[in-house]
Amino acid sequence: MSGAINKFEDQLLQREKYGKPVDDEDAELDELLDGEDEFLAHYRERRVQEMSDHMKTVEKNVTQKEYGSLQRVTDESALMQLASKSPRCVVHFGLDTFGKCKYMDEKLESLAERHLTTKFVRIEVEDCPFLVSKLKIKVLPFLVAYKDGKEVTRIVGFSKLGNDPNGFAPESLEALLAQVGVVEPRSFDVSRREEPDDSGSDLDL
Repeated sequence: MSGAINKFEDQLLQREKYGKPVDDEDAELDELLDGEDEFLAHYRERRVQEMSDHMKTVEKNVTQKEYGSLQRVTDESALMQLASKSPRCVVHFGLDTFGKCKYMDEKLESLAERHLTTKFVRIEVEDCPFLVSKLKIKVLPFLVAYKDGKEVTRIVGFSKLGNDPNGFAPESLEALLAQVGVVEPRSFDVSRREEPDDSGSDLDL
C-alpha cells in the first residue's frame, strides 16, 4: 500500500508543478489501491500454490521412504546415481570407527528428519575408492552437497562450521546448506553446540 501512496504523492507534486487539476485525486488513489490489492491477491495465490506443491512433494518423498533419514549405501555406483538424479543431496563420506564421523551422522540424521525434500546419504570411504581418489578425500568427516546433480559445496572436517574443532551447532551446518540451496532456509540459532564422541583433530587418511 505504501508504494501506491508514494506514487500518488508523486503525481500530486507533478500536477502542482505544472498546474494540472487535482479534482480527480480520490478516484486515482482508489485505482492505485485497487491495483495493489490485486497484486497482493496474486502474490497470496502464488504462495498458496507453492506451499501446496511443496507439501505434495514432501508427502511423495515420505511415501517412497527415500527421505527423512540418513540413508546408508555401500556401492559407489549407486551413490553416484543418487547424487546425479536427486534435486538436492548431501553425501557424507565417513568411517564408522571415527567418533567425529558418528557425530556428523547424528547431525545429518536430525537434519534429514526436518528437510524432507533433501536426500542425506552416508557411505564408508572403504566402499568408494574411486570417489575417494576423484574427490581427493584426505580428511574425515567429508561432506559434499549436490543440487540438480552438481556439486555446490563441500565441508572438510568441521571447517566452515565454527571455530571449535571439537564440535559445532547443528544449525551452523543447516545454515550453510541453506545458503547453497540444498535445504530450505530456516531461522537459525548457532549458539548451541554439542560435543562429539572424541576430541582432537580431524582424521587424516
